[in-house]
Amino acid sequence: MQFPVDHLQVEIITKDCTIPPDERARLQPLLQSLADSVNAFPDAGLQMEVIYHSHSETYHVEARLALPGRSLFTSDKDAYLDCALQGCAHKMMRKVETYRQHPVKEAVETAGRREALDRDIVAPEAPDAGPIGRAAEEGDYRRFRIGLTGYEDWIRLRVGRLVQRIPEAQAQLGKDLRLGDLVEEVYLSAFEEFTHRPTEVPLSDWLEGLIEPSIRAVLRHPTEEAEAASMARTLRETPVA
Repeated sequence: MQFPVDHLQVEIITKDCTIPPDERARLQPLLQSLADSVNAFPDAGLQMEVIYHSHSETYHVEARLALPGRSLFTSDKDAYLDCALQGCAHKMMRKVETYRQHPVKEAVETAGRREALDRDIVAPEAPDAGPIGRAAEEGDYRRFRIGLTGYEDWIRLRVGRLVQRIPEAQAQLGKDLRLGDLVEEVYLSAFEEFTHRPTEVPLSDWLEGLIEPSIRAVLRHPTEEAEAASMARTLRETPVA
């Protein structure tokens, strides 16, 4: 579900519940206030997951706000959907105020150039050119993954958006399917195909083209792909000796 909010990409994923029109109307001003508070930061994106737990008859709302250099997380639970949503939104507003007082300066400057990155970066003509290409050629996933860290929030937002358009993925999210595994699967696909990519295509366009096939692969082989994603994360997070 997409919310029409100025200055901010907002995606809301629901599980075992729906957000009625009157609740969406009450949530809209809060989301707009949040959007206004991050207006100075390019590429800000909010993703909320709303889950109804029938055994406890409670709503659990988790929120992730991607900002330059940092992602803010918060959550809230309540027996009433309205209270859980409003509580989560207010908590996020407080976290944003803290972030605005201590922003990551270098990350803000880098994010300010993101539009040019997405629009203008073209993959090198030679398949093994550049540090990312060399990492792929040498089979070094950790170095490859770190080289593309700047795209992580961008990929995550697009993965979340596409999941909402695939009913079987939406049904499994939070059960057998984790958003982090889908993101990692996109990176794994990029790693495997990087040296064979069309070099005339902008890197962001090429990465975006891998998202749906990656999601479909996880849906076809959920256990195997989840294990591969877990191993990839372990490899990426292992400190260099």
